[in-house]
This record gives sequence, C-alpha cells and structure tokens, in this order.
Amino acid sequence: MRENPHRYGVFLRPDPRTCAVLARLHLLMKQQYGLVSCAAFPPHATLAGNVHATVTEEELIAVLDPLLSQATAFTTYNSGIERHGKGFAYNVHHLPDGTPNPEMVDLVLSVNTALAPVSTIQPDFLFKPFDPAEFRAHLSVASHELTLRPDLYEEIGEFLDTLDADPPKRFTADTISLFRFHSDDWNAQWWRDMTWVHVRSWRLGGAEAAVTG
Repeated sequence: MRENPHRYGVFLRPDPRTCAVLARLHLLMKQQYGLVSCAAFPPHATLAGNVHATVTEEELIAVLDPLLSQATAFTTYNSGIERHGKGFAYNVHHLPDGTPNPEMVDLVLSVNTALAPVSTIQPDFLFKPFDPAEFRAHLSVASHELTLRPDLYEEIGEFLDTLDADPPKRFTADTISLFRFHSDDWNAQWWRDMTWVHVRSWRLGGAEAAVTG
C-alpha cells in the first residue's frame, strides 16, 4: 500500500453556538497566555486523531464513508469545563447521570476500528495512541502547551473558573468531518506551524430525532 505523508483527524463538530464559544476561548487563551495549540484546530471533539494513513486519501474516505453514511445523530451533553489530563476541556463524554454516553462510545469505537487496518501509530510529540479505556470525548480549551508550562496550570484553571463562557448544555451530534494536517516536524511543537484542510463532512442520519438546546 502507498503511504500518505499527511496526518488526518476525524472530528465531531459541535453545534454552531458551541463552536463560537470555543473559538472565542481559544483566541482568549492565545491573547492572554500565548497558548496556540487549541486555536490551531477547528472547534471539535476528536473521534480519531493523528491518523497516519497507509492508503491514499480517496481510499481513506472510502473506508469511512460506509460507516458514517449509516451512522445516526444523537444528543450530546456538555457538563462544562473540567480538568482534562494536563489541560482543560468541556466534558461531552457523559450523560447527565454521569455515565458514559453509549452512542458517543459506540461511534468512537466504530471509527477507530475502521481506521486500524489503514493507519499506523507514530510516536509523535505529545500525541497518544487511541486507548478505549482512557478515551473521554471532550472539547479542548487549553491543552498541549500546559504539558510544557505546568507553572501556568493553576492560574489558567482559576482564570477559566471566573469566565462566563457557557455553551448549550446539550447539542445534536450530527456532523462528522475529516481534516488533513501538515507539519514540518511532528516530533517537535507541531502546533506552531501546523496547517489543515477540511476534506469533507458527513451529515448523520436522524438529526431531526435528536435534541438540541
């Protein structure tokens, strides 16, 4: 199989109001603290990230298309900003009762299972391989740089606690997008030169049956 030099991400796009909140927060983190890794991405929840494809882009799409064309939209719940690893993110992994959202979990597992035969794992800087046991769907607010600047962690946590930045408590997960990424060096601070292209989106079925608000 031919190796594709790019990296790819399969992302769940939140609703437009949530995207707008995230975009403002990412700009604020950049302007206030110089954090740029979240602003380097479109607002999203990662389903599969840092996909190093061993096939062409057209073949990658052909792998995803049957799955995502048949997938069904579902309601996602946003329980607010939480400490996520060494960063901060909105938690969109759980139901209101605190249990994992089974539809989110099923979608993530299906996407990663489909991609496994056509991708390889690369030990890139601050990227972690997909681990179902550790996966938590989230919308990042501040992430990679805080691994390098732990001295800012508590200050940024306090800063975020005082913000009035509340997106909708729930939204319809109905749009999945494939993005192509490029960096000159994935083993360094790749977010400083990374560029991306939106490849295509899939609109999930049954969106009218899910709840937004």
